[in-house]
Amino acid sequence: MKKIFLHLLFVIIVAADLIGEYLQNPQIDHIAKPLLLIWIAGYFFLHSKNIDKKVLQYAGAGFLFSWLGDLLMMFSADFTWFVLGIASFLVAQMFYIFLFLRTINLSGKTSFLKKKPMWLIPYLAFGLIVYIVLFPQLDLVLRFAIFVYMVAILTMSAMALNRFGNGHPISFSLVFAGSLFFVLSDSLIAVNCFLVAIPYEGLFIMTTYIAAQYLIMLGLLKQYE
Repeated sequence: MKKIFLHLLFVIIVAADLIGEYLQNPQIDHIAKPLLLIWIAGYFFLHSKNIDKKVLQYAGAGFLFSWLGDLLMMFSADFTWFVLGIASFLVAQMFYIFLFLRTINLSGKTSFLKKKPMWLIPYLAFGLIVYIVLFPQLDLVLRFAIFVYMVAILTMSAMALNRFGNGHPISFSLVFAGSLFFVLSDSLIAVNCFLVAIPYEGLFIMTTYIAAQYLIMLGLLKQYE
């Protein structure tokens, strides 16, 4: 019953945020968006019995810096806040990388990419293509910032893939899907900011972003049920 109530609350928060994005109403967005990661982190810690302490720390830090990134990106029309938002999400991606590696180490099994490193090729190809397309549109600061962030988020997704065969299969599927939604969400931001305006971009970006964070959180819980 408690889970149903909590998820009903989450649906209300998500609906409010997406309505705000659709209507392009910053007042609604500024109320709903900060609540998203508060709910996700809160739900995770409420259901985190028997989870490794390091896993909890890395997950908590990832959620915290994602939340800070959300706050900063609400003011991303200002270049300084945009760069600070990227920096905050960069730190979040680093903690997610440490988190996924920790779950692999706890399994005691050989990681998937160590056995099949060729699966890194799609990540390298995707990153190279996107960066080449974006490069002419970026100034010197953004060329460096976007490169570093792309390496981080693609490494995060690769480490989610690296969990394959190292734990609960549903946990892997949820976390890996979440990582792909994260890559998609940030790719949409890059396209919208530097290449071409996407109609109702906030709606698509936030839908994929919310899915990313929720699936990663749910997948981590599934690992320890």
